[in-house]
Amino acid sequence: MTSILERKPVASRAGHASRACDLPVLRSAQADWPMPPARTILIAHLLDTAVPYVRLLSRSTELAQIVPVPYSAQPEALSLLADLPVSMPASIEEVGPMAVAAARLAARPGEPPVMIQEVGGYCAGAVRDLAAVPGFRGIVEDTKQGQWQYERAAPLPLPVFTIADSPLKALEDVQVGRSVAYSVERLLRLRFYRLLSERRVLVLGYGGIGTALAEHLRRAGVQVAVYDPDDIRMSAALVHGFRVGPRQDLLSWAEVIIGVSGHRALTTADLPHLRDGVVLASGSSKQVEFDVEGLRRAASASAEVDEVLELRVADRTVYLLNDGKPVNFMEHSILGSVLDLVYTELYLCTRELARQTWEPGLHRLDPRLQQELAQRWREEYGQR
Repeated sequence: MTSILERKPVASRAGHASRACDLPVLRSAQADWPMPPARTILIAHLLDTAVPYVRLLSRSTELAQIVPVPYSAQPEALSLLADLPVSMPASIEEVGPMAVAAARLAARPGEPPVMIQEVGGYCAGAVRDLAAVPGFRGIVEDTKQGQWQYERAAPLPLPVFTIADSPLKALEDVQVGRSVAYSVERLLRLRFYRLLSERRVLVLGYGGIGTALAEHLRRAGVQVAVYDPDDIRMSAALVHGFRVGPRQDLLSWAEVIIGVSGHRALTTADLPHLRDGVVLASGSSKQVEFDVEGLRRAASASAEVDEVLELRVADRTVYLLNDGKPVNFMEHSILGSVLDLVYTELYLCTRELARQTWEPGLHRLDPRLQQELAQRWREEYGQR
């Protein structure tokens, strides 16, 4: 039988750099709430959609170092930012240490304060070292996974602003859910000649992204089941009309499994419960959802073409999309006006650290500022 990976793709993707958002809300925030002199270390997913944000941020703060997350950095974005101090880590393990080293170099007595703006908790293990650096003001974190890392480091010896549980950031979850569904659908069409609406899909994780993803899939005519280890979330999924049940039963039922839990959702111990030909896709950062290395070790044979890894494990075949990394990052993660809202909140949190010293611990942007941002964003985009 011919492997599906031997089939020729029937379509190709085009870049979206020319369609990147102009970020008018961020521009207005920078004009109305300018940042005092400061130096910022930026850890970022350097997709081409991030380029306008990095450019605008560099106008408000000195970007002492930009550290791309290796698995998501796009050559086009790196080229467009070649005039800025971008240093590519050799591996994901080097992201945090590189940013911490840059912060130490940037912090000098009598000079502007230094902050780190990051995406994934890469510096959580170094908070005590950073707290001892004179002139270092704190960290801004973008993601839930990163916030969890800083919560585990409690009591924090320095201030950490988080937007991960912000009501504004929650609006992004809807777009992420749609993006994950789009990317899975694209690969099913391109490599498997199947429609997602023909598959039974299990969503692992029913937080903000999982809720948005499951609802989007249902509206597209997909049979959707949900599993979350949290009983309240499982009850919510049942109330919302989704199939729920024992985890092993749902794993055996599913033809496509999408992990958006933010934690390790599937290991090699689950292999006996998976269907032959199951497709695995992640919508979480890094390779957190699936034990990718364990799956590779358990495989007696494997083949990889483009973004699909085919693994032969015992008597079944498992297909892993994008090597277990976020499948939506193949399509720039998210697109559209919601980026303007998220980037503006990140900017304002960074500004808070620049303009004054904060007590150690987790902080959020003032709710009054969040309301103001929401109003500006709605006025900017609501009439289009």
